[in-house]
Amino acid sequence: MKLNPDCIRDILIIMEDQPFKKQMDFDDLVPLLPSYSSDDIEYTCLKLKEAGFIHAITTSDFTGETVVTLLDITYTGHQFLNDIRSDTIWNNVKEVSKKVGSQSVSAISQIASGVITAIIKAQLGLI
Repeated sequence: MKLNPDCIRDILIIMEDQPFKKQMDFDDLVPLLPSYSSDDIEYTCLKLKEAGFIHAITTSDFTGETVVTLLDITYTGHQFLNDIRSDTIWNNVKEVSKKVGSQSVSAISQIASGVITAIIKAQLGLI
């Protein structure tokens, strides 16, 4: 399954909007992201957990299906979201990631840092 970068960003934005200490079940998240399949959302949540961007609990229900409970965004997740929050930066990040042929979470994070660095240098007249 492919990791959808837009889904990554949208999940983090929704999680950030939740009240402190409010757990969010996967079933609560799906209706908030109607442009993605439930498989895309679940897969993305699992990868965000693996990447250390969110705290989540994964268990199995009585049928053996994975149950995801989202707890919070990690500090690293907040940093990543702050880097990609702006639509302008996000569109530049997606464009660069397509050009370099990598849409992994680590590549997107590095590209976002590079885009922000370039914008800062341009604002300071260093380019």
